[in-house]
Amino acid sequence: IAPVASGQEIKISRQFGLPYIPLIIMEQQRLIEKHARLLGAGEVSTKWSTVGTSTATLDGLLSRNIDFASAGITVVLTLWDKTAGTQNEIMAISGISSFPYPLVTNNPKVKTLRDFGPDDRIALPAVKVSVQAIVLQMAVAKEFGADKRALLDAQTVSLSHPDAAVAVMSKRSEINSHFSYPPYSQQELKAPGVHAVLWANDVTNGPATTIEVVTSRRVLQENPKWVDAFLAAQEEANALIAAKPREAAQIYLAATKEKMTADELTEILSDSQVRVSTTPFNTMLFANYMKEAGSIKRAPASWKDYFFPVAHKLPGG
Repeated sequence: IAPVASGQEIKISRQFGLPYIPLIIMEQQRLIEKHARLLGAGEVSTKWSTVGTSTATLDGLLSRNIDFASAGITVVLTLWDKTAGTQNEIMAISGISSFPYPLVTNNPKVKTLRDFGPDDRIALPAVKVSVQAIVLQMAVAKEFGADKRALLDAQTVSLSHPDAAVAVMSKRSEINSHFSYPPYSQQELKAPGVHAVLWANDVTNGPATTIEVVTSRRVLQENPKWVDAFLAAQEEANALIAAKPREAAQIYLAATKEKMTADELTEILSDSQVRVSTTPFNTMLFANYMKEAGSIKRAPASWKDYFFPVAHKLPGG
């Protein structure tokens, strides 16, 4: 294992939305830098970037331009399947969160999945591979049968959550629907003429850890203390969110400039279905579906197959 040098830069990416609040707190309070010092890793700096789509996350990890990233569980499984056994093997080290999220539309004719017509366009973070894309397939399979799971795929469009929310609320775009995420989903549902067609938790039979922290085996071997510092920082951020949700909401708003109030965000964070935890749960649901659908070639025996051993002590699922 290579020694950890002081003064090194850790490159981290995340996506838009409230589910990434632990990472925003980690950045704003410089928690990784703090825990790196405590763990004897010396002085490190962090370079944070926000990417709009799952595809950008994939590219950053595979090109080694990112050391740690937040990725949907479906992207985690895709990366695990594609990179297994390589020096650049990519897997998860922790869960991040689970928030209720709806498929919304501004088309008054669309009440159920059966009402989507050929001119409707559904925005999601990445066609075919994002969590929203796979949950949409799951919902379609339940409604129309497993052989029709890809029925609405051709009507999906890759777009960041903020841009998709603007498109749906403005009603000036061909994109009239969005498989959304907090806080954008709350903003959309308050807009005149926008309503929910379905909620993801109804498709997955309850909450599931939809986003994880991922890294490569290279980072794990070369800089194991980076990984330890990241996880310790994440636990500290999670503890703040649990104990002081309003303070956490204020940190999030100051960093993101989202057009919501601290009260509104605190209310979202107190939802009984919201879980902010490093422990992954209900992720095998996605693994089993993706293997059955042919999205991944390998079938994991358990969640520990696509999480590095640093996470195995967690009571995951």
